[in-house]
Amino acid sequence: MAVLLCVGGCGLTGKNADTAHMQSPSPEAETDAAWQGGEPVLYKPVVRVQVAPEALAHKMRTLSALERLVKEPPDSLLGLERRARADVKTAISLLHSQGYYDGKASFTMDDSVKPVVVTLTLVPGRRYALGRADIYYESDPVVPDFFKNRQREVGFWGWDKETVPPPSFPRTVPGLRLGEPVIADDLLAAVEALPEKMRRQGYPLAEVLDYSYSLNREKALLNADVLLRTGPPALMGRIEVRGAEEVNAEYVRRLAPWDENSEPWNSDVVEDYANLLRALGLFRTVEIASLTGDLRQNVREGAASLPLEVTVAERPMRSVGAAARYDTDTGFGVEGMWEHRNIFHNGEKLRLTAPVATETQGLKAAFEKPAFLAREQRLLLDASVLHENTSAYESMAVSAAGDVERRLSRFWWGSVGLGGESGTIKDNEHESKAYGFFGPHVGVRRDTRNNRLNPTEGTQLAVNLRPYTGFYGESFDIVSGTIAASGYYAPFCKNGKPDDKLVLAGRVEAGMMTGAALHTIPASLRYYTGGAGSVRGYAYQSIGPRDNSDDPLGGRSFQLINLEARYKITDEVGLVPFLDGGMVYRDEYPRILGDMNWGAGLGVRYHTPIGPVRLDVGVPLQPIEGDPPVQIYVSIGQAF
Repeated sequence: MAVLLCVGGCGLTGKNADTAHMQSPSPEAETDAAWQGGEPVLYKPVVRVQVAPEALAHKMRTLSALERLVKEPPDSLLGLERRARADVKTAISLLHSQGYYDGKASFTMDDSVKPVVVTLTLVPGRRYALGRADIYYESDPVVPDFFKNRQREVGFWGWDKETVPPPSFPRTVPGLRLGEPVIADDLLAAVEALPEKMRRQGYPLAEVLDYSYSLNREKALLNADVLLRTGPPALMGRIEVRGAEEVNAEYVRRLAPWDENSEPWNSDVVEDYANLLRALGLFRTVEIASLTGDLRQNVREGAASLPLEVTVAERPMRSVGAAARYDTDTGFGVEGMWEHRNIFHNGEKLRLTAPVATETQGLKAAFEKPAFLAREQRLLLDASVLHENTSAYESMAVSAAGDVERRLSRFWWGSVGLGGESGTIKDNEHESKAYGFFGPHVGVRRDTRNNRLNPTEGTQLAVNLRPYTGFYGESFDIVSGTIAASGYYAPFCKNGKPDDKLVLAGRVEAGMMTGAALHTIPASLRYYTGGAGSVRGYAYQSIGPRDNSDDPLGGRSFQLINLEARYKITDEVGLVPFLDGGMVYRDEYPRILGDMNWGAGLGVRYHTPIGPVRLDVGVPLQPIEGDPPVQIYVSIGQAF
């Protein structure tokens, strides 16, 4: 098999190749004692390319030892000459990598001037095109009948079926265009990708056995021949778990996104499974290896079964933590937290939090059971006992809710549940009295964000519907609904991926409540906006209708807009100018983009491994009488 090693791009070598590959020597070779001890030789490097794109000169400058070490002059002319000769070899390699296989390179030195002028000249000559890129197989690939007639679930709910095309075995290297100029890196990458494509189609042992490249100098063509072995077809087999002590091994197996011996092998699915296990927060490390020595033949219509070995190292399952926040309106707030991530040995998570702030004190509990009755389904339970004292109301209440959330497809989730709340409440228009309500919940969510804590790309859409029945002096029946959408866009890329140097983020949200008059709805169930989580620059809950005492009244509908430009000054520190707008209405439905209050400001983010620390300074663009002219917010995590 031919092996390539190159500096900054490479020419192709291989069986019957008509080119010779050269490497530039290490710059350290110049430190030989034979030319040390003299006066430094100052020089000026010049790169010239004859009759070829200027891009070649640019590429050469980035690879050139003369350019790279110009501020570290050699101790003699001989040392400078060695440096220039190394660049000649690098230039030949660069020309070959770009398809100029007849290319030549040379250098001249003019030591009659100071600094010495060293000129490197590249003569590319003809550029070779790709003549052929043929694939040969060690033996004819075997395709079991099961691979030919499979169907998979598609559509929003997964109720529709579509036929999966059988594996394909190309006869020419995909992704290359015959007759086009040859770029060595592109050709090598296309050849290296061949086995991985086979591994995604049910052939886990696929490999390139050999390849060769040859030149037809008469026609200026490069020809490639690749020998590929597909190996036996295989199904996703059983899972053997190693290293799980507190975590039930059966739970680890149950999370696999395939059924044993029922799906063709797919290396991408294996990697998705590994990432899923890593995201659980239960393991320090997760390694998955296929047990190729344990292939079981003829499991299903001629396909083998390939088992996997999952090796994990568990991390501590319990943690204690605390969070703090501050804003000029509600003051300091702290929250203690205790969490167990494996309380019943199947990844069940129990979190207890105790918020202590000016407006909220109490205890909250949240429980999550993953893989509840089905692999892509989880049970969510939460309960709280809270005392709230805001400028709109004061309440003491107990609440509880339960939801079952199910993944419907790659990006979609749906949920159904039931919840309620009961307690006493006093608002600015009524004395303290009892209230209570309960009802079902239905929601659907689409999430394509690449990171939940600090996304740089993707979107999120959530729609929720909650009918309630309850009492507050008199009985009431209402239906509330909310819709929220957020999006994140990084306009610049780095290494082919979105660069978080600048991220543009936006969120819109709206809600409505119908079925009962505003005064018959408990104040804690109404909508409010204003403050750190909605419209920065305004006091907490201050935007919207007011009562006779000019205190917040809340409303039956609202709308909210948030816009941010998240710019990183360094890897740790960033600046975030923002614009927020929102309004709460007495009416059942919001007035889309009508009469909103706007706030603007500037934030600072300090990025840590657990998320950004946030400091925002906001000012109201339509000040409310009696509120401070500036609001300051300090917390953890992005605003949205």
